[in-house]
Amino acid sequence: MNQKKKLKLFIAYSHLDEEHINEFIKHITPFKNSGLIEGWYDRKIIPGQDFQDKIDNNLENADIVCLFISANFLSSNACKKEEKNALKLRRRKGIVVISIILSPCGWLDDKELSSLLALPTDGKPITDFTDSNKAWNNVYNGLKEAIEKEIKIKQLKITEQFLFFLQDTELLAKAHSQKEKVSLDEIFIYAELGKYDDLREYEKKESSEKLIEDFCEYSKILIAGENQSGKTTLCKKIFIGLREKNFVPVYISDKNNRYKGKIKNKISKAYKEQYEAIPIEEIDKQRIVPIIDDFHFAKNKEKHVHDLSSYRHQVVVVDDIFSLNFKDKNLIRSFTHFKIKEFIPSLRNQLIKKWINLTDKKNNANHNENEIYQSTDDTTELVNTALGKVIGSGIMPAYPFFILSVISTYETPAKPLDQEITSQGYCYQALIYIFEKTGSEK
Repeated sequence: MNQKKKLKLFIAYSHLDEEHINEFIKHITPFKNSGLIEGWYDRKIIPGQDFQDKIDNNLENADIVCLFISANFLSSNACKKEEKNALKLRRRKGIVVISIILSPCGWLDDKELSSLLALPTDGKPITDFTDSNKAWNNVYNGLKEAIEKEIKIKQLKITEQFLFFLQDTELLAKAHSQKEKVSLDEIFIYAELGKYDDLREYEKKESSEKLIEDFCEYSKILIAGENQSGKTTLCKKIFIGLREKNFVPVYISDKNNRYKGKIKNKISKAYKEQYEAIPIEEIDKQRIVPIIDDFHFAKNKEKHVHDLSSYRHQVVVVDDIFSLNFKDKNLIRSFTHFKIKEFIPSLRNQLIKKWINLTDKKNNANHNENEIYQSTDDTTELVNTALGKVIGSGIMPAYPFFILSVISTYETPAKPLDQEITSQGYCYQALIYIFEKTGSEK
């Protein structure tokens, strides 16, 4: 279990239970001696330091949080606040939160607490053991298993080939007049999504960034989007976001074979291509998140979705919100449905500004910052005027690919996109060329 960086363990407890905490710290000494963890609790605060700031900072940076549950803990406002913040971090960052049951109390009536891993085994309270050493050894073994899983996941490295894929902008990679190669991070803007209820009726608008941030709140996610709406790009950002949360996302796209064969085998194959060294069998399955792109091409959708149910989280990407028409309606309702929306003017404006400001060259020393901003604003307004007419007329959908393809041709009409493009794309290039030559007033 050797690793370079220690896992940070945060201990949340009531001071009335401090004798139990002292026993816990004594029993986990082997973890500290072997350099696996660095434990922290509020007794480490030095007099004169800001008490609450130190607690908040150490909780924010924790990899594992142990909640020491008792009636004292449940009745303490400070403890409940730490519990609430720990569970927020679990949803936002994917940290591990473990309940350690010190004494009999009503913890099972707390919906979120009862869903966590509880130690000792089956949530048997420490005080119910006739031999407390056996109780703490049970906790030690359970914590050891959690630490080993966490270390393996943190040690995972994405292959160079797949890192390239995650940043590849495909047709747009060499379409910029001032930039040799454009990466995804340089131009990405989070799209808005429409969220739908269990009956697939529109519910509300939600940012795709918030979807990634609140990912742990969902089990099964279905994302629908039209052709070239940015489905695969969003898959890439979900992958990156989940890896930052210490999940193990696995991206699968098998539209050419229509997903023939077992989905489990496809996940294993993709994992080997995307990660180095550690076999998938050694990874906690509950942390693996299959991201299934172009699933509308699959022949046996219902069977594959049944097979995916062994994973706690999954993302399925299709072309239409009604793509999953199964006999088992409960299977459909188990998904939270989203649909990628076209870019509204404010998002288009952000995208255009990002594109315009890209360059491989250093800013000309003869141009001050105000001149650069003015030039950017003028170009943005000019391009937005042309795009507004095209999009407003329904000629072109307001998705990033189409917007940037048009801008690229607008900037350099003599230089078409570097790779083969559809006839629809050439139509847009010709359209913007006409706008430039004849003036947008026509």
